[in-house]
Formats: sequence, structure tokens, C-alpha cells
Amino acid sequence: MVSLTVDEVTVLHVDDEPGFAEMVAEFLEREDDAFSVQTTARVTEALNALGETEVDCIVSDYDMPDRDGLEFLEVVRDDYPDLPFILFTGRGSEEIASRAISAGVTEYLQKDGGTEQYAILANRIRNTVRTSRAETAVSRTEDRYHNLVDTAPIPIVLFDEDRRALYANDRAVEFLNADAEADVVGRTMESFLHPDDRARAGDRFERLMREATSLPEREFRVRALDGEIKRAKVATAPGHYRGERVAQAMVYR
Repeated sequence: MVSLTVDEVTVLHVDDEPGFAEMVAEFLEREDDAFSVQTTARVTEALNALGETEVDCIVSDYDMPDRDGLEFLEVVRDDYPDLPFILFTGRGSEEIASRAISAGVTEYLQKDGGTEQYAILANRIRNTVRTSRAETAVSRTEDRYHNLVDTAPIPIVLFDEDRRALYANDRAVEFLNADAEADVVGRTMESFLHPDDRARAGDRFERLMREATSLPEREFRVRALDGEIKRAKVATAPGHYRGERVAQAMVYR
């Protein structure tokens, strides 16, 4: 028996064959003690369960009396676009698989007669839930980062490894005499500097990206979008934004 995490993983299994659903629940909970499996026989019951219980993963059959598994998936995706959904069906075909992928299924697994299928299903659940939780954690981290940077009292611009602006907060947009963030994003670092300061700034950028080390503030002549030159102190620090390394430029006047 294995365990995915210290947290419980709640699985909603939808199958209109009660005996089979109970057997799957028993095997899954035996396979991983983190699993807690709730079973329903109809899609309407499953939708009610989703409204009442926090579910980490759905496992659904295809052939069911009120709605089939793909119709269920489409409804789930409307309200829970990122919830792991595994279509676990005995009716396999290229058409169903294709429609499932188009509808946003997370995994597609065909039933067979052996007990090995339960170990495979458990592994698919573990992997999809682990990935979902990791993506959620990244999203929450980025949300916190945005909240922090968006409300910072100083101009902040993020540059990618090609020295192009990826993001600018409201203070940076104002400082650069831009109308909107879109006017800043995509421009090169050098375009925001006086020509005589570009080589020095480039050396600092290369050092920051090479050593992943924050660099103290230094005075630069910053060139706004309308050509105005503003003297300011700029500190730089390494960071990550949407999965890629960035240089954070923070302006102090």
C-alpha cells in the first residue's frame, strides 16, 4: 500500500453497475490509503455530490442511463475546468477517445478483465491529482506575486532571458509615460535606457542571470516611451515568472 501525500484524495467514481463500482472503490482504497472513494450510479447524483463535496478526481464510466460519460465531462468542464477527470470505460473506440480528448478529459482508460487495471487506475489518479495540485500551487504563488508587485509603491518591470519586458506594474507604466502595460511588454531592456548606459546595464543583466544574484541599486538614465530621460536608481534581482527565469528591475527615485 502506498500513499500519495499526507492529505486525503477524494475520488468520485460514477458507474451504473453498483457491484463493479463497489469493487473499484475497495481496490483503490486498498491500493492507496490516501484514497477515499465515493460512488454514484447516475450523473445527476454525481453532480449533486460535486456541489456538496470537495472532490480531487472524477472517475467515470461512459455508458450510463441518464447521461453518458462525455456529456457528464462537458458539464463538469463548464464549472470545474481544471478538475482531473478520468474516463474509465468498457466501451472503447477511437471515436470516443477522440471526443473525450476534445472535451478536455484528463485520462482515458479502458476497462479489462484483470485486477491489474485497478493498479493502473490508481496510478493515473495519483499522477493527475499530483499534477493538478502542483499547478494549483504555482497558480496561487503567481497570484500572490502579482498582488504584491501590482500594489508595490515603486515601478517594477520583469525581463526575460532575451532582455524583453514580460510584465510591468502600474507604477512602472506611469513612470515610463506609457498608456498601458501592453505598451511596455515586448520592448527590449536597452530601449528603456540612455544609449551611454546600455553597456553597463547589459553587464549587470548578464551577471544577474549567470549568478542568480541580486545586485544593489545603481543610478541609470531611464528613457521613457516618449523619449523623456529620467534619472533613477535601479536595483535588480533574479526571479521566476510563469515558469521562466526573469530579471526584476525595481526603480527608486
